[in-house]
Amino acid sequence: MSSTPHVEPFFFDSEPGTRFSLYHAPNAQVAARGAILYVHPFAEELNKSRRMAALQARAFAAMGFAVLQIDLFGCGDSCGDFSAARWELWRRDLGVAHQWLTKRNGGPVHLWGLRLGGLLALDYACTTQVAGIILWQPYLSGRTCINQFLRLRMAAYMLDEDPAMEQLAAGGNAALRAELTARGTIEVAGYEVSAELVRSIDAIDAANLRLPPCTVHWFACGAPATEKLAAAAQRLAACWAPGGVALHYHPVAGAPFWSTAEIAECPALLAATCAVFARESK
Repeated sequence: MSSTPHVEPFFFDSEPGTRFSLYHAPNAQVAARGAILYVHPFAEELNKSRRMAALQARAFAAMGFAVLQIDLFGCGDSCGDFSAARWELWRRDLGVAHQWLTKRNGGPVHLWGLRLGGLLALDYACTTQVAGIILWQPYLSGRTCINQFLRLRMAAYMLDEDPAMEQLAAGGNAALRAELTARGTIEVAGYEVSAELVRSIDAIDAANLRLPPCTVHWFACGAPATEKLAAAAQRLAACWAPGGVALHYHPVAGAPFWSTAEIAECPALLAATCAVFARESK
Protein backbone atom coordinates (compact mmCIF):
# COMPACT_ATOMS: atom_id res chain seq x y z
CA MET A 1 0.00 0.00 0.00
CA SER A 2 1.21 3.53 -0.68
CA SER A 3 0.00 4.75 2.72
CA THR A 4 1.60 3.70 6.02
CA PRO A 5 -1.18 3.24 8.62
CA HIS A 6 -0.84 5.32 11.79
CA VAL A 7 0.01 3.54 15.06
CA GLU A 8 -1.10 5.15 18.32
CA PRO A 9 0.17 3.88 21.71
CA PHE A 10 -2.01 4.78 24.70
CA PHE A 11 -3.40 3.61 28.05
CA PHE A 12 -7.08 3.23 28.79
CA ASP A 13 -8.88 2.75 32.08
CA SER A 14 -10.11 -0.72 32.98
CA GLU A 15 -10.54 -1.54 36.65
CA PRO A 16 -8.24 -2.05 38.32
CA GLY A 17 -5.82 0.51 36.86
CA THR A 18 -4.89 1.02 33.23
CA ARG A 19 -4.09 -1.11 30.19
CA PHE A 20 -1.43 -0.41 27.60
CA SER A 21 -2.69 -0.60 24.02
CA LEU A 22 -1.61 -0.02 20.45
CA TYR A 23 -4.18 1.24 17.98
CA HIS A 24 -3.45 0.73 14.29
CA ALA A 25 -5.62 3.10 12.27
CA PRO A 26 -7.03 1.67 9.02
CA ASN A 27 -5.52 2.74 5.73
CA ALA A 28 -7.58 5.73 4.60
CA GLN A 29 -6.87 4.96 0.94
CA VAL A 30 -8.88 1.72 0.92
CA ALA A 31 -12.43 0.83 1.89
CA ALA A 32 -13.03 0.41 5.63
CA ARG A 33 -13.29 -3.26 6.62
CA GLY A 34 -14.26 -3.04 10.30
CA ALA A 35 -12.01 -3.74 13.27
CA ILE A 36 -9.87 -6.51 14.77
CA LEU A 37 -9.13 -6.99 18.49
CA TYR A 38 -5.91 -8.91 19.19
CA VAL A 39 -5.77 -11.28 22.18
CA HIS A 40 -2.18 -12.09 23.10
CA PRO A 41 -0.77 -15.40 24.38
CA PHE A 42 0.25 -16.48 27.89
CA ALA A 43 3.33 -15.50 29.90
CA GLU A 44 6.61 -15.35 27.93
CA GLU A 45 4.86 -16.29 24.68
CA LEU A 46 3.52 -12.71 24.69
CA ASN A 47 7.02 -11.28 24.42
CA LYS A 48 8.25 -13.86 21.90
CA SER A 49 5.34 -13.12 19.57
CA ARG A 50 5.25 -9.32 19.73
CA ARG A 51 7.03 -8.89 16.40
CA MET A 52 4.71 -11.26 14.55
CA ALA A 53 1.66 -9.61 16.10
CA ALA A 54 2.94 -6.19 15.06
CA LEU A 55 3.64 -7.33 11.49
CA GLN A 56 0.17 -8.83 11.10
CA ALA A 57 -1.53 -5.84 12.75
CA ARG A 58 0.15 -3.51 10.26
CA ALA A 59 -0.87 -5.77 7.40
CA PHE A 60 -4.50 -5.80 8.57
CA ALA A 61 -4.45 -2.00 8.91
CA ALA A 62 -3.10 -1.65 5.38
CA MET A 63 -6.05 -3.76 4.19
CA GLY A 64 -8.54 -1.36 5.79
CA PHE A 65 -9.02 -2.84 9.27
CA ALA A 66 -8.67 -0.89 12.49
CA VAL A 67 -6.60 -3.05 14.86
CA LEU A 68 -6.32 -2.82 18.64
CA GLN A 69 -3.60 -4.65 20.56
CA ILE A 70 -4.09 -4.66 24.33
CA ASP A 71 -1.82 -5.91 27.12
CA LEU A 72 -4.22 -7.61 29.51
CA PHE A 73 -4.11 -7.02 33.28
CA GLY A 74 -0.81 -8.15 34.78
CA CYS A 75 0.76 -8.63 31.36
CA GLY A 76 3.28 -6.66 29.33
CA ASP A 77 3.15 -2.92 30.00
CA SER A 78 -0.27 -2.91 31.68
CA CYS A 79 -0.72 -2.44 35.41
CA GLY A 80 -0.83 -5.26 37.93
CA ASP A 81 1.31 -8.25 38.83
CA PHE A 82 1.00 -11.45 36.85
CA SER A 83 0.23 -13.27 40.11
CA ALA A 84 -2.91 -11.12 40.46
CA ALA A 85 -4.17 -11.88 36.95
CA ARG A 86 -7.54 -13.61 36.69
CA TRP A 87 -9.44 -15.06 33.73
CA GLU A 88 -12.52 -12.94 34.44
CA LEU A 89 -10.36 -9.81 34.62
CA TRP A 90 -8.99 -10.63 31.18
CA ARG A 91 -12.49 -11.20 29.81
CA ARG A 92 -13.51 -7.84 31.27
CA ASP A 93 -10.51 -6.18 29.61
CA LEU A 94 -11.62 -7.58 26.26
CA GLY A 95 -15.10 -6.22 26.83
CA VAL A 96 -13.78 -2.72 27.49
CA ALA A 97 -11.48 -2.91 24.46
CA HIS A 98 -14.31 -4.24 22.29
CA GLN A 99 -16.57 -1.34 23.28
CA TRP A 100 -13.77 1.15 22.61
CA LEU A 101 -13.18 -0.27 19.12
CA THR A 102 -16.88 -0.23 18.31
CA LYS A 103 -17.25 3.42 19.35
CA ARG A 104 -14.08 4.45 17.53
CA ASN A 105 -14.77 2.71 14.23
CA GLY A 106 -18.21 1.16 14.02
CA GLY A 107 -18.58 -1.76 11.67
CA PRO A 108 -17.97 -5.45 12.40
CA VAL A 109 -15.38 -6.56 14.96
CA HIS A 110 -13.25 -9.68 14.61
CA LEU A 111 -11.28 -11.30 17.43
CA TRP A 112 -7.74 -12.51 16.71
CA GLY A 113 -6.14 -14.77 19.30
CA LEU A 114 -2.75 -16.46 19.51
CA ARG A 115 -2.20 -19.64 21.56
CA LEU A 116 -4.03 -19.24 24.91
CA GLY A 117 -5.25 -15.90 23.56
CA GLY A 118 -7.19 -17.92 21.00
CA LEU A 119 -8.97 -19.87 23.73
CA LEU A 120 -9.66 -16.64 25.63
CA ALA A 121 -11.07 -15.07 22.47
CA LEU A 122 -13.37 -18.06 21.97
CA ASP A 123 -14.54 -17.94 25.59
CA TYR A 124 -15.19 -14.20 25.39
CA ALA A 125 -17.08 -14.61 22.10
CA CYS A 126 -19.63 -16.86 23.83
CA THR A 127 -21.10 -13.81 25.57
CA THR A 128 -21.01 -11.24 22.78
CA GLN A 129 -21.52 -10.85 19.05
CA VAL A 130 -18.48 -10.78 16.78
CA ALA A 131 -18.13 -10.92 13.02
CA GLY A 132 -15.54 -13.66 13.17
CA ILE A 133 -12.58 -15.13 15.01
CA ILE A 134 -8.99 -15.60 13.83
CA LEU A 135 -7.03 -18.29 15.65
CA TRP A 136 -3.25 -18.59 15.40
CA GLN A 137 -2.06 -21.99 16.69
CA PRO A 138 -4.67 -21.97 19.47
CA TYR A 139 -4.83 -24.14 22.54
CA LEU A 140 -8.10 -26.06 22.49
CA SER A 141 -7.74 -27.07 26.13
CA GLY A 142 -6.71 -24.78 28.95
CA ARG A 143 -5.39 -27.74 30.91
CA THR A 144 -3.03 -28.59 28.06
CA CYS A 145 -1.71 -25.04 28.15
CA ILE A 146 -1.03 -25.17 31.88
CA ASN A 147 0.61 -28.60 31.64
CA GLN A 148 2.99 -27.32 28.97
CA PHE A 149 3.67 -24.21 31.05
CA LEU A 150 4.53 -26.31 34.11
CA ARG A 151 6.97 -28.37 32.07
CA LEU A 152 9.18 -25.28 31.95
CA ARG A 153 9.47 -25.54 35.75
CA MET A 154 10.25 -29.25 35.50
CA ALA A 155 12.99 -28.52 32.98
CA ALA A 156 14.55 -26.05 35.42
CA TYR A 157 14.42 -28.66 38.20
CA MET A 158 16.13 -31.23 36.01
CA LEU A 159 19.04 -28.84 35.40
CA ASP A 160 19.46 -28.28 39.14
CA GLU A 161 22.00 -30.51 40.89
CA ASP A 162 20.07 -30.37 44.17
CA PRO A 163 18.63 -33.89 44.85
CA ALA A 164 15.47 -32.31 46.26
CA MET A 165 14.89 -30.49 42.97
CA GLU A 166 15.52 -33.67 40.99
CA GLN A 167 12.93 -35.44 43.13
CA LEU A 168 10.38 -32.72 42.39
CA ALA A 169 11.09 -33.06 38.67
CA ALA A 170 10.53 -36.80 38.91
CA GLY A 171 7.08 -36.11 40.32
CA GLY A 172 6.07 -34.40 37.10
CA ASN A 173 3.09 -32.10 36.67
CA ALA A 174 1.19 -33.79 39.49
CA ALA A 175 3.86 -32.72 41.99
CA LEU A 176 3.89 -29.18 40.66
CA ARG A 177 0.11 -28.95 40.79
CA ALA A 178 0.19 -30.20 44.38
CA GLU A 179 2.76 -27.51 45.20
CA LEU A 180 0.53 -24.89 43.56
CA THR A 181 -2.49 -26.03 45.56
CA ALA A 182 -0.55 -25.97 48.82
CA ARG A 183 1.13 -22.59 48.30
CA GLY A 184 -1.54 -20.80 46.28
CA THR A 185 1.01 -19.67 43.68
CA ILE A 186 3.91 -21.15 41.75
CA GLU A 187 6.79 -19.48 39.90
CA VAL A 188 7.51 -20.74 36.40
CA ALA A 189 10.18 -19.19 34.17
CA GLY A 190 9.96 -15.89 36.02
CA TYR A 191 6.14 -15.77 36.10
CA GLU A 192 4.28 -16.28 39.36
CA VAL A 193 0.87 -17.73 38.57
CA SER A 194 -2.00 -18.17 41.02
CA ALA A 195 -3.95 -21.32 41.72
CA GLU A 196 -7.16 -19.39 40.99
CA LEU A 197 -6.02 -18.45 37.48
CA VAL A 198 -4.85 -22.00 36.82
CA ARG A 199 -8.22 -23.42 37.90
CA SER A 200 -10.02 -21.05 35.54
CA ILE A 201 -7.76 -21.89 32.61
CA ASP A 202 -7.97 -25.62 33.33
CA ALA A 203 -11.76 -25.44 33.09
CA ILE A 204 -11.87 -24.05 29.52
CA ASP A 205 -12.24 -26.50 26.65
CA ALA A 206 -13.04 -25.27 23.16
CA ALA A 207 -15.31 -28.23 22.41
CA ASN A 208 -17.59 -27.22 25.29
CA LEU A 209 -17.92 -23.58 24.25
CA ARG A 210 -21.14 -22.44 22.59
CA LEU A 211 -20.27 -19.67 20.18
CA PRO A 212 -22.76 -17.42 18.42
CA PRO A 213 -23.03 -17.90 14.64
CA CYS A 214 -19.78 -16.66 13.10
CA THR A 215 -16.85 -17.64 10.92
CA VAL A 216 -13.68 -18.97 12.54
CA HIS A 217 -10.36 -19.19 10.69
CA TRP A 218 -7.82 -21.48 12.36
CA PHE A 219 -4.22 -21.08 11.15
CA ALA A 220 -1.81 -23.82 12.25
CA CYS A 221 1.97 -23.83 12.10
CA GLY A 222 4.75 -25.45 14.12
CA ALA A 223 4.15 -28.47 16.37
CA PRO A 224 2.13 -30.62 16.70
CA ALA A 225 1.95 -31.81 13.12
CA THR A 226 -0.65 -29.99 11.06
CA GLU A 227 -2.15 -33.38 10.07
CA LYS A 228 -2.94 -34.09 13.72
CA LEU A 229 -4.41 -30.64 14.14
CA ALA A 230 -6.53 -31.12 11.02
CA ALA A 231 -8.29 -34.03 12.71
CA ALA A 232 -8.88 -31.90 15.80
CA ALA A 233 -10.27 -29.13 13.60
CA GLN A 234 -12.72 -31.55 11.98
CA ARG A 235 -13.99 -32.68 15.38
CA LEU A 236 -14.33 -29.10 16.57
CA ALA A 237 -16.13 -28.06 13.38
CA ALA A 238 -18.65 -30.86 13.98
CA CYS A 239 -19.23 -29.63 17.55
CA TRP A 240 -19.81 -26.04 16.49
CA ALA A 241 -21.67 -26.46 13.19
CA PRO A 242 -25.15 -26.95 14.75
CA GLY A 243 -24.80 -23.48 16.30
CA GLY A 244 -24.05 -21.83 12.98
CA VAL A 245 -20.27 -21.63 13.37
CA ALA A 246 -18.25 -22.19 10.19
CA LEU A 247 -14.70 -23.33 11.02
CA HIS A 248 -12.02 -23.14 8.32
CA TYR A 249 -8.63 -24.78 8.92
CA HIS A 250 -5.48 -23.39 7.26
CA PRO A 251 -2.20 -25.32 7.74
CA VAL A 252 1.00 -23.40 6.99
CA ALA A 253 4.70 -24.21 7.23
CA GLY A 254 6.82 -22.24 9.65
CA ALA A 255 8.65 -21.99 12.95
CA PRO A 256 6.82 -21.81 16.30
CA PHE A 257 7.79 -18.17 16.76
CA TRP A 258 6.05 -17.94 20.16
CA SER A 259 8.62 -20.31 21.72
CA THR A 260 11.87 -19.95 19.76
CA ALA A 261 15.06 -18.97 21.59
CA GLU A 262 15.41 -15.84 19.46
CA ILE A 263 12.67 -13.59 18.10
CA ALA A 264 11.46 -15.26 14.91
CA GLU A 265 9.04 -14.62 12.08
CA CYS A 266 6.75 -16.90 10.12
CA PRO A 267 6.22 -15.25 6.72
CA ALA A 268 3.97 -18.08 5.54
CA LEU A 269 1.52 -17.42 8.37
CA LEU A 270 1.41 -13.71 7.59
CA ALA A 271 0.85 -14.44 3.90
CA ALA A 272 -1.85 -17.05 4.54
CA THR A 273 -3.76 -14.81 6.93
CA CYS A 274 -3.66 -11.85 4.56
CA ALA A 275 -4.69 -14.05 1.62
CA VAL A 276 -7.83 -15.26 3.40
CA PHE A 277 -8.96 -11.74 4.27
CA ALA A 278 -8.07 -10.41 0.84
CA ARG A 279 -10.43 -13.03 -0.65
CA GLU A 280 -13.18 -12.14 1.81
CA SER A 281 -13.05 -8.51 0.68
CA LYS A 282 -13.96 -9.43 -2.88
